[in-house]
Amino acid sequence: MSGDLQINAQSWQLWGSEGMKLFLPRQHRDRSVYFQMDWSFVPPAVPVASVAAETPKLRLRLIGMVPGLADWRELENLFLGYGEAIGGKELPDTCGPDMWIFQPGATTDPEFSKWETNLQFGERRGYEFGIALTALKRSERASKFLTDLHVKQFFKQPVPAEWEMPEWINEGDELSFEGRIEFKEVLCNTPFNVAQPLTWAEQMSRRELAVEEIAACTLTDTSNPIGKKLAKDAVGENGRLVVVSLPAT
Repeated sequence: MSGDLQINAQSWQLWGSEGMKLFLPRQHRDRSVYFQMDWSFVPPAVPVASVAAETPKLRLRLIGMVPGLADWRELENLFLGYGEAIGGKELPDTCGPDMWIFQPGATTDPEFSKWETNLQFGERRGYEFGIALTALKRSERASKFLTDLHVKQFFKQPVPAEWEMPEWINEGDELSFEGRIEFKEVLCNTPFNVAQPLTWAEQMSRRELAVEEIAACTLTDTSNPIGKKLAKDAVGENGRLVVVSLPAT
């Protein structure tokens, strides 16, 4: 587990990671792979080993989906974002994942839609992937200018040439993160009428995501662990949640 986070001129060092979680079932949107990643960070001046678990930390969360993948292994070397696909992989209807930044001690969810994200999955080693994330939250005037530009393009109205664009069109807050993430869990929503939800979740994980090794399956009462963004597509309103844990590497 490693990684470095940079937000504008401020650096943060990785304190902990909850790893990558995938969600089942995935029958919507061309059998999409849904994922969530969470990290926590402390200032670089703070020795990581001395940080107490209850100490407020900056937290970073990503939630996204990739359509048309056979299983979790095909996340390797994929690019999700506003740029061109990397490694010859071109997937329809993909964009950078939604991102939340929770400031230390924050008790309310921040806005996520203002960040434009680019996420690059790197080389896979066992259950771990390399990760490179860049994000931009445009200034108010840059965001308004871009919105007006998109409206004009939609209605086929004249727009400025590229060389006429203002210099400040990309101004705003910037974020970058490089590190590694371990695929740790599958969160599987099982129907209420399934007699053996643990077995059902294990079989679904093997069949739908090609998970070969399973450390444990746990039935939990959590009804909606992934938030409003993916509740409709990834987890139904009715059913029991089983956490399928993978072996630690």
